[in-house]
Amino acid sequence: MDLLQIYQEIDAILDSVNFNALYEGFHKYRFALYNREEIILDGQVLPYREDFIGNTAKEYEGEYIAIWDMSLESACDVQRIAYYVVHEMFHCHQYENKTSGYPSDLDLLMYPDDEAHFTEKYNENRYLADAYEKQDIMLLRQFAKIREERHKKYPAMVCHEWKVEALEGMAEYIGLKALACINPERYEATVKDYLEKLREESNLLFDVRRVSYYVGAVYFLCLERLGIPCNNDWKSELTIYEQNPIKTVEITAELETYEFVSKNHAAFVQHKKDKLNQHMARAEYVACNGFICGYDPMNMFRLEDMIYCSHIVFLNIGGEIKTINSAVALQLVPGSVRDVLGYYV
Repeated sequence: MDLLQIYQEIDAILDSVNFNALYEGFHKYRFALYNREEIILDGQVLPYREDFIGNTAKEYEGEYIAIWDMSLESACDVQRIAYYVVHEMFHCHQYENKTSGYPSDLDLLMYPDDEAHFTEKYNENRYLADAYEKQDIMLLRQFAKIREERHKKYPAMVCHEWKVEALEGMAEYIGLKALACINPERYEATVKDYLEKLREESNLLFDVRRVSYYVGAVYFLCLERLGIPCNNDWKSELTIYEQNPIKTVEITAELETYEFVSKNHAAFVQHKKDKLNQHMARAEYVACNGFICGYDPMNMFRLEDMIYCSHIVFLNIGGEIKTINSAVALQLVPGSVRDVLGYYV
């Protein structure tokens, strides 16, 4: 894999995109492709640095850049990577504009294991997919009615969902709009896949942070398709969803029951228990007095006062940063979201 050549191909694709047309004020940011040997930035080959971790936006030389880990790519698909890079570039734009209302991933790990709540959420997702597909404002209002009721029951957690939708869903929406410019047929296929993800009877429903990517992207696409303006005050403490309220007065939304919710949820919880127990049974316990200061939000879960991270976590122990580059189970101070008593590794 010739990283420099791939970089040049992606750079050429991005030069064909009108970033301001995707979102007013948005522009192309510097980006890097990297593996464990080298970094390609601005068309230059640089030695790998350990602060290049994951696929994200990061501060580099006083500005935000988008980075993409090519060591995770089994095949090189320059169009797909280009659209993903636009997603990360929009994170640069969010950070540069000092957007507020970041979700607390560690709080979101404490999302209630409530089957009735997940049933409501699944119905909500279906209403949203139907609203987009049928271009129907009434279905969108029914979607909003269900989440209004969910918010009344779990205001803090549902608000964290909205924050993920605002941060990640908006970035994915912008990435998809770039893909529509790069390859319209591929864009249509990807949107169709996202609609199927919202409707599929799978454990994705219980992975609240991950499914919020799709919910957020489809929500913003739906507003655009229905011609509903979407105002965004970067510095507002309100999420984009709250800044653009959908009328729910005199709206009712029927809730259907789905057998898979109960069946899959029980199996999902048991799988987490088994994974955690199996890891702890073959791991060594290390006592410490520290707190979580970095993590991969897409690959971790919480069970009572234990957090399982599948491959990386950063702990602050007495002011020193310890990086654990392997599966680890963290024993938390009871009730805490980040304070760690020890870990199994």
